[in-house]
Amino acid sequence: MTKEARAYGGVSADERRAMRREQLLEAAFAVMALEGPTGLTVRTVAKEAGLSTRFVYESFQDLDDLVGAAFELAVRQLTAAVDSAVAAAAPERRAKVGAVVEAMVDFFLAAPAKGKLLSTKAYGHPAVARRRLARSEDISRAFAAVLREMTSGADDSAVDLTARFLVGAFGETITAWIQQSLPYPRDKFVHDNVELFLASIATLERL
Repeated sequence: MTKEARAYGGVSADERRAMRREQLLEAAFAVMALEGPTGLTVRTVAKEAGLSTRFVYESFQDLDDLVGAAFELAVRQLTAAVDSAVAAAAPERRAKVGAVVEAMVDFFLAAPAKGKLLSTKAYGHPAVARRRLARSEDISRAFAAVLREMTSGADDSAVDLTARFLVGAFGETITAWIQQSLPYPRDKFVHDNVELFLASIATLERL
């Protein structure tokens, strides 16, 4: 058995690598929170994680690969937060929509760096652009499925249109709010966006 393959404290080499990978991804978010995306380098991420730079290259091909992986992690965490909130919400339309909006708002508030990486401002990053486009499609399709459950007999193309409209518009809106371009208190921001979602869904039923 090689030195690398040995288990230490009951933790295998593969498990240690996975833990270091997660540690480096969270360190990348911490660096972005303090210094913004321009502060991200292999050295700053390794230093924040308390690891040698060799461990960065153990898990990622380069900095772009790390940033892309961080984006995917943020998407998974946001999706999990929204899914959990919707599952716990009452079946009424307002409750479901409120759960979606609140979950997204609170995710962005709790982890602004993750929210900014998910935002349109990160679209131009070469490591993120293609992934973001693909994930936007995934999110639009998922929300279209939610809309079909909320409405009856709505035209499929109108459902898809409304899903894209709401996902795109809310993404831009929450980005502006997090960046303080929209001086809304949290509860008022949630309330007004829920009303906009509900109005759009009511309009969908008339299309």
